[in-house]
Amino acid sequence: MNREELRKRALSLVSIPADFKPIIEEYAEGENGEGEAIFSWANEEKDKGITINLDLVGNLTSLSIDMDDGRDPNPVPLEVEERKERAEQFFLSHYPDALSDLTFYEIKKLDQAFRFNYERIIMNLPLKSAGCFIDVDQVGNIIKFSYKVAGHIPEIPTILISKEKLIEHEQNRLDFQQTITNLYTIIHDVEEDDLRLVYEPEPSFMKYRADILTPTLSIIHDEDVPETYVPLPPSNTTKQKDLSIKEVIGIREGMEIIREVDMGGETGIVWRDRNWEMKDQDLSIDGFFKRHSEDTVKAFISKKTGKVRSFMWFNERSGDLKLTHEECLQKATDFLQMILPDYHKYLQLIVRENEDEVDDTRKNEAFSFRIHNGNGIPVQLEIVIVAVNRETGQIDHYSGPSFDMEQLSQIPTEPAISKKEARKIFFSHLDFELAWNKDYDEETESHILVYQACDRFTRTPIRYIDAMTGAVITAKDK
Repeated sequence: MNREELRKRALSLVSIPADFKPIIEEYAEGENGEGEAIFSWANEEKDKGITINLDLVGNLTSLSIDMDDGRDPNPVPLEVEERKERAEQFFLSHYPDALSDLTFYEIKKLDQAFRFNYERIIMNLPLKSAGCFIDVDQVGNIIKFSYKVAGHIPEIPTILISKEKLIEHEQNRLDFQQTITNLYTIIHDVEEDDLRLVYEPEPSFMKYRADILTPTLSIIHDEDVPETYVPLPPSNTTKQKDLSIKEVIGIREGMEIIREVDMGGETGIVWRDRNWEMKDQDLSIDGFFKRHSEDTVKAFISKKTGKVRSFMWFNERSGDLKLTHEECLQKATDFLQMILPDYHKYLQLIVRENEDEVDDTRKNEAFSFRIHNGNGIPVQLEIVIVAVNRETGQIDHYSGPSFDMEQLSQIPTEPAISKKEARKIFFSHLDFELAWNKDYDEETESHILVYQACDRFTRTPIRYIDAMTGAVITAKDK
């Protein structure tokens, strides 16, 4: 189908509300005739929208519907089985023969819907990145759909490594390091920031090809770039009190808020010059991102503290300065003093080996900082970033911690559980299970069978051992 035929096909699949306007019409075709068309309509003031993806024959590959259409605010919810029937009716209406290859696999309960997953099963295991999911809301409406046909069907290995060999291998190589983690970033049902002193297995990535015997066990991971950490001196400036959000970010006169979005624990705010106009009404994906991002300033504000958690300038600022690396670092530390008092107690500058020499022609100088508890114990998965504009001396990008830094002073500095005890607890829970993974070493899409580590009781990945209680901390989802 051509672009216009695909657009008509998309419009035949959904009813577009009168207050929705087209925001994306994208048509992409590859060298071999493969490709897709994307059509999206939205009421951007209400942050509601509909998106449809079609292949170039006109088959529906994905659908997302988010709209406030005046339905009963207190509906009588359908039973799960009836929703499942609705899901299958919808799926079969588009792909009548799909269930001859796919098997109903699981149900997941979401906030406002149930998700029904249909997978291509081999060796009683689903293929990754292949299959279908369908979200059905309380009254039976299909609000999300995605279907991807499996490409190359993998061969079943003739021989597998024993799990006992894998566990023995881990016992010989694993160490355990003290770290601090924010459980909010690991376990999704933790509502508040919950910093814990924990032991983390090192290396933490435990995934193996299932069909290669020792001593050629192959660990699938990318090598980390070595890093060193440099302590930071206190800033030369004093903290400026009671600065507004606009003053922290540098919002200038003549800029206005064009979007404000509730992000759960944060509020997203976007500013742009009041007189800005889009030059071309381009409905491509590139045009969409230009309308949403070009010449904007985006920030995330913590609802809990009311403070700026991060911001990014997409509105280019120019000047006559030519700041050196050292001068930019001073600007960055001055900014940190303003936004994170006593930062020098908890931050260390990250210096990566094999980095290119400083390029004095680039416009921004970016610095990354590791967070620790004041005694050298790092906060896992937390990095502070400050990017300084070399021409203006202004901060073009800041990304701060996901928690209130004052909490670090409340974290115990000494564990109640020894490393030896943590190790024993970890291995009493460690198990491995088989799974199909995409094989990124192959040019064409294919899968390999792997063993991935899990907790023998919950079957979810083990992340940490609590250093105070000995509790096993696992991820919520696989």
